[in-house]
Amino acid sequence: MNGTIEKIKKLYKLLPPLLARDIKERYAGSLIGVFWTILQPALFVSLYWIVFSQIMKIRVQTDTGDVPFFAFLLSGILPWFAFQEGITRGASSILEKRQLIKKVIFPLELFPLSSVLSSFIHYGIGMIIFISAYFFWKGDVSLFQIFCIVFLIVLQIFLASGISLLFSALSVYLRDIIQILGVAFQVLFYISTILYPLTAVPGSLKILVQLNPVTAMAEAYHSAILYNRAPELYGMIYLVSFTLLAAASGIWVFRKLKKGFADVL
Repeated sequence: MNGTIEKIKKLYKLLPPLLARDIKERYAGSLIGVFWTILQPALFVSLYWIVFSQIMKIRVQTDTGDVPFFAFLLSGILPWFAFQEGITRGASSILEKRQLIKKVIFPLELFPLSSVLSSFIHYGIGMIIFISAYFFWKGDVSLFQIFCIVFLIVLQIFLASGISLLFSALSVYLRDIIQILGVAFQVLFYISTILYPLTAVPGSLKILVQLNPVTAMAEAYHSAILYNRAPELYGMIYLVSFTLLAAASGIWVFRKLKKGFADVL
């Protein structure tokens, strides 16, 4: 027990500097460096606002009435980008740090975890900009909404971290994992409710869409941000259960496989 506590303390101390280094390396060589963390999401949100709200003026029909498509899209796609990039970068983090792993004794779990967190920081700026602008436009925000959004972000980080640990360990032994993930993410994206409401899904496909954990995640963000209501109970039970399973599986598989990393790399 004491050994586990000491290991957690060590991870806690080493993670912030590794995370800062990861963010700096992301923009190494660029003129404005880490300021891209703010500028890129701001430009992204502005572009979507111009295209979907000012030019196309698309609206989405939901069970609570019309919602601007721009708001509907960003409330789901910004968390999705953080989720996708965090797992993709985390899954390849051990392979990318192979030279360091061979030379230095280091808690290897930190590499996928720092990749996940840096991606959430990057897209988290865009989420803050969008959510602030949307609440200002509505002229209404509640503490309940803030609590739900924070809870969903924390839950999503745990989910992405668990999956990253799992695939970062497997990709050392099976390099095709990275390519498979790219295809899998495309499928998960289009069979989730990021681009369309659940009410638009035909009955024959609704079960398939609802089995996708990304749908539960997107629906929860839609409920908290757009509708100021608690996420649907069964969807949250499914999402929390999937997160716990992913986290437990990722930790277990990573611990089992990491002993052979140095030999395989």
